Amino acid sequence: MQTEFSLNFTGDVMLGRLIDQLFPTHVDNAEDKSHAESFVARFPHLQSYSPSSPWGSTLPLFLEAHLNLINLETAVTTNHEAWPGKAFNYRMHPANAPTILAAANIDFASLANNHTLDFGTEGLVETAWTLKNDKSHTRAARVGIAGAGESIHEAISPATLELPRSKTQGGVKQGGRPAALSTEDREERREKHIVQVYAASDHPLMWNDVPMFHLIDYSENSKAHLRRVVEKYSSGSTSSSDGGGASSEQSPSLKIFSIHWGPNYSWHPADNIRSMAHFLVFECGIDIVHGHSSHHIQGVECPAPGKVIIYGCGDFVDDYAVHAKYRNDLGAVYRVVVREEGRSENETGPAAASSKKLTPFRLEIFPTRIKLFQAHLLNDTRDKDHKWVCERIRTLTKELVESGHSCWAGERSLMRSDLGERGQIIMDLV
Repeated sequence: MQTEFSLNFTGDVMLGRLIDQLFPTHVDNAEDKSHAESFVARFPHLQSYSPSSPWGSTLPLFLEAHLNLINLETAVTTNHEAWPGKAFNYRMHPANAPTILAAANIDFASLANNHTLDFGTEGLVETAWTLKNDKSHTRAARVGIAGAGESIHEAISPATLELPRSKTQGGVKQGGRPAALSTEDREERREKHIVQVYAASDHPLMWNDVPMFHLIDYSENSKAHLRRVVEKYSSGSTSSSDGGGASSEQSPSLKIFSIHWGPNYSWHPADNIRSMAHFLVFECGIDIVHGHSSHHIQGVECPAPGKVIIYGCGDFVDDYAVHAKYRNDLGAVYRVVVREEGRSENETGPAAASSKKLTPFRLEIFPTRIKLFQAHLLNDTRDKDHKWVCERIRTLTKELVESGHSCWAGERSLMRSDLGERGQIIMDLV
């Protein structure tokens, strides 16, 4: 039986505005349509833009991974009533999201960000419904969500994924609300790992009164709330009858927290962000902190063996203008490789499921570049942008270690000096 799995993480995936306009079916926006037509006139190859196009040359990384997790930075709705007073409001047509996400085998999309409610609660409900429901009876729209949804429970509770992916259900239980399992489902799930993914955002404050949006701050009250949430859904005592995320027979093998935090364009996470990250790891038992929001890469941290904090994944694909200093067009695919521990060779069935644990032991960072609404893998080490990403990540990570926070490895660098065979940075986590 397989004992190692790879999980890919990206930052902001913004598929609205001009990207949406490149598809035959798109939302009605005359200004965006005009801009998109201008790009197509200058770059005729955009006429053949397809559901796999946003992923560009990074697509093989997603197709070979066992789970793929993103921050979806746009509403998926035809509602035209934008949230008042916001400078930027992003949306894409519901016809496009399922096929684009399916093209890269996306398993989870965080909805805890500052664009989920760009078109109000009606837009949020349509976004959540579109991602959760599969009208074509294929795997296309079976995407797990957390951080926002159709209800308070759906926003706060974790998405529950399976490793390996389920053949019959696309590896997803939505928002901690598992549907009734068939005999075939139950049999297939006996030997699987359960992965829980929680999500929250620290902004915008204007959405504080929206109950279906998981907004947090850095207060002790907020930390107490997060501890209660994780304890409730990861204890293994919550059943499907009360809408829980894990069955009474199986606790999660891996816990992930996807969090949208901090301001745009700041190389270093603030002290309250680092404090929250360490709280999630040491007080809530989170194994992987998946951070995003800054629009550019930040450093990574391994605060304890088998734990990893990605403070800022950067932008992955969008239609944004490029910031000359922070290079928001340069990002990465962050691959966390986990391995099974804690089960004897003779254990099978429910007993094995309750004892197995997945431990992150390696982080691989694949530099990427956004160009013409596509993500491109930077695997040529001679490319100046590849060098820039590697240098920035190494420097920012080193500065995190030297900033006074404790590190179990002491002064020893966990990042290997040599790059991987595909030009990726490799960081040992144990």
